[in-house]
Amino acid sequence: MRRNDWIRDRELARALRRLDPPTPTPAQLASLARRIVARATPLLDPRRRAASSWWEYAAAWAGTLLPLGVAAAFVASVCLAWSSTARPLARPHANERAALLRALTNNAPSRELIDFALDARAAEHAAGLVGDAR
Repeated sequence: MRRNDWIRDRELARALRRLDPPTPTPAQLASLARRIVARATPLLDPRRRAASSWWEYAAAWAGTLLPLGVAAAFVASVCLAWSSTARPLARPHANERAALLRALTNNAPSRELIDFALDARAAEHAAGLVGDAR
């Protein structure tokens, strides 16, 4: 730094002190607080009057929640109806019983039993337990 830089720094500091307002007095802070409270009172009074109950909150949202609930129930019922008609019929348990009897009587090779355990549908077709659905 050069000597002239110190002079500029002092001048800059003096200029900043002139622009910076002095610290507020306690009376000024109290006056500010009173003004804030006076202007906020009309906005805060309705909230202070009564504490909201849970049913007041629900009543306020009823106009939105009731149609939304009806729509959700409708969509759920359509999905249930669609899934019940789209699901294939359950297989009878006869195929599993036949496979278990073959395993118990040792009439099934182990390879077929493993295939049946891993992919029962394909093993049933391979073993001839289920006819082709063509």
